[in-house]
Amino acid sequence: MDEYVNWGRWFSILHRRSQLFVVEACQKFGLTFSEYIMLIRIFDHEGAKQDELAAMLYLDKAVVTRTINLLVDKGFIYREADTNDRRIRHIYLTDYGRQQHEYLRNVIQGWVDYLVADMDKAEIKDLFNGFHKLVDRACDADLVELAKHLPTGGAVREKL
Repeated sequence: MDEYVNWGRWFSILHRRSQLFVVEACQKFGLTFSEYIMLIRIFDHEGAKQDELAAMLYLDKAVVTRTINLLVDKGFIYREADTNDRRIRHIYLTDYGRQQHEYLRNVIQGWVDYLVADMDKAEIKDLFNGFHKLVDRACDADLVELAKHLPTGGAVREKL
């Protein structure tokens, strides 16, 4: 059981420390972690619709709308109505947003490089492949159904 608790703790620490690093590195732009992640996704998918960004990031549409509004206010992106359906908005980088691309990419690259600095190439590859599998399973999971089948009562089973 302790190994499961450790896994949860490690994921939590890694996520939180990553957030703190990104916010610190993006302080000069006043970006939050959520805004940073959204902006990185927009760099790769400029012209995407808001609902497409929500699906890519596994976020609800309200969170995406709020984050996009903040990035518009900060001058990184702008919305443009779809030519066929005015209700649909596509998201594009402003010139200012485009100018920040290299620096913002280097933020995550610098953090990952720091994290894996003491690992050899084989360890890094194994870690990358393992994380990829974990993310695929997490994204494919039917969370409601999975939660219904948690063990109840009795001894905690050892699995790892």
